[in-house]
Amino acid sequence: MKKCGTCLTVIVCIFALLMLYAADVQRNLSDNLLRMHIIANSNSLSDQGIKLSVRDSILEEMREDTDINKLKETADRELEKLGADYGARVSVEECYVPEKEYKNIRLPEGMYNCIKVVLGSGSGENWWCVAYPPLCYTEEMFGEISLEGKNRLELALDDEALKTIVKNGDVSFRFKIVEEMQKLRKNLQKTKDGI
Repeated sequence: MKKCGTCLTVIVCIFALLMLYAADVQRNLSDNLLRMHIIANSNSLSDQGIKLSVRDSILEEMREDTDINKLKETADRELEKLGADYGARVSVEECYVPEKEYKNIRLPEGMYNCIKVVLGSGSGENWWCVAYPPLCYTEEMFGEISLEGKNRLELALDDEALKTIVKNGDVSFRFKIVEEMQKLRKNLQKTKDGI
């Protein structure tokens, strides 16, 4: 009976350490990456095209300035130029971001600081990228993070977070730990909230 108790204690300790590890990696990613989330007015072809034009204008502005008011002005100016009958809301907030996979990195789902741009009613499809360090420019063109982008990530993240997201062939064991712990934490929260 004592062996069973010892085994259970070891399992609980390992589980607790994995939870702490996953939380630490997610916190490092969230604290050091700024994501961008642009939500279209609707799913019409016109509104989806407008979303991409606004995205391009905002990304261009972000090369020079990341002031939220300037980003809103840029979005509204592009909407007016395109003849849209709605405006943009731009904010910085904590957002749930789904997993994003590129050819050479994989970012886990989780809560991230985010520049959120809502066009009109915000009921259309959305677009995500990593705004800081600025990786939005290469990911859309090549589907992978450039060497320059990797260098920016190396400067922004600690070694464990970086090792977790950089892909070397298959999904890394570290990433799987973070991913599974986040799913478990989300399910526990739902249970706690009575959902």
